[in-house]
Amino acid sequence: MPLSTLIVLPLFIITIAFASLFKQKKWQMLNITLLTIFIVMELTSIYFSGGFIDYQFYVNLNINDIIEGLFIFKLQAALVIVVFFALIFLLSKLADLCKRKCHLVFRLLLAFVAIISISYHNGPFSRLYEIYQVTSAPREPFEQALQSLNMTHYTNKDQLVSHQGKNIIVLSLESFEQGFFDFEDITPNLQKLRQNYTFFANMPMSPGSSWTTASMYTYMTGMPFLIGGYTTSPLMRANETNLVSLGDVLKKAGYQTRYVIAGPEFAGIGHTVDMLGIQVISEKNYVGQYPSAPFGLYDKDIFDIAKKQITQMRQNNQPFALFVSTISTHAPNGFDDERMKPIISPKSDNMSFVAASLDHNLGIFINHLKDEGLLENTVFYIFPDHLMMGSGTPMINRLSQKERKLYLLTNANTQDLQKTTDQTIYQIDLPRLILNGAKVESNAKFLTDYLTEPNFDKKQFIEQNKSNIATLNNSAQVFK
Repeated sequence: MPLSTLIVLPLFIITIAFASLFKQKKWQMLNITLLTIFIVMELTSIYFSGGFIDYQFYVNLNINDIIEGLFIFKLQAALVIVVFFALIFLLSKLADLCKRKCHLVFRLLLAFVAIISISYHNGPFSRLYEIYQVTSAPREPFEQALQSLNMTHYTNKDQLVSHQGKNIIVLSLESFEQGFFDFEDITPNLQKLRQNYTFFANMPMSPGSSWTTASMYTYMTGMPFLIGGYTTSPLMRANETNLVSLGDVLKKAGYQTRYVIAGPEFAGIGHTVDMLGIQVISEKNYVGQYPSAPFGLYDKDIFDIAKKQITQMRQNNQPFALFVSTISTHAPNGFDDERMKPIISPKSDNMSFVAASLDHNLGIFINHLKDEGLLENTVFYIFPDHLMMGSGTPMINRLSQKERKLYLLTNANTQDLQKTTDQTIYQIDLPRLILNGAKVESNAKFLTDYLTEPNFDKKQFIEQNKSNIATLNNSAQVFK
């Protein structure tokens, strides 16, 4: 159990003390109900992300994500309902007891101490204030918003110059964090790739890049997915962004660009990919050709479609960039594919089986690239979209035995990447690394290009500049 769950103690005290101040039962129950909702939301956030309610939690409060969450986390949803009503009953009884047994001054003093105890930096109140800072970030002229982050001499889209390099394949693996490499029976193929190619082990997860759509937006634009505006579905009304993305750079260089995902509705990723100027490929392009699966496709079929897309694009006299997002290893337990049972040996839990299935299908995909001679002029990049969410599952318990981090695995030369594997890299570095490794020459500039001091802590920079980043993302939106 994370230490952050101890937040319930001061919140219990605050709820009981405040509820005991009301004489009428209906106002007491209203107070208890509202504060219990807050308590349950905090516990839910701690369960999924390990931390207090933050912008990530706020963004995922939209109806679509809630419905998807109920579908994925059935047991957890039922537990939330039980805990909610149990807490209301318990807190109402304790409030009555407190009113009868405790003097008013003592109750107020206790509430004051409880409030002070959770009023620290990065505590629950601090995180709520950060949500306000991000959502209230103003919309300004784009150039002015760039200046707030000292992004001078930024290359706008109409100034973009780009020249083609190698073909590019980007594989974003759902929740497949670095700890999976510790399990030989789960990741034999990835471990071989790690030995044969370039592996960056020092890659922390950063704010604004810790869920699927946010991770994708970050590696496409080099900007964390923090966006001003009081909406739980950022960018859904936007048709374009003034930020230069990988899609813009590659299109300018004459690349074919496609993004293979299980289903475009998942976490709003389809709209965001389309907004960045990349063609979305999903189960909707192959109706009836693959087994029905949660969110549209199993990973086995995602890789099969990726191979078909590569075959199609190779027929054209143009370089290609293919982006792929897997889905089957989604928390808490993953989505197992019956077709993998004759292939993958039984595992101790479902997530281990699904993870081993992903590793197997990924190995087949990379071997296909080798057999087709594609790796001679194609650079691949493999990384997790974010750390696995949740807590208490067998897999999370195993992953939590050491520091949890992301990684980057690629066949690009470190000389081309202009990074050494002992350096710390960040999610905002990915667009620059992808272009460098593929030898795509361009005058495009990303946020990371302005943060060039040796050993600069870019994660800390993001923490300290959330409001300015939100202003820039907000200001970059183009509505038609």
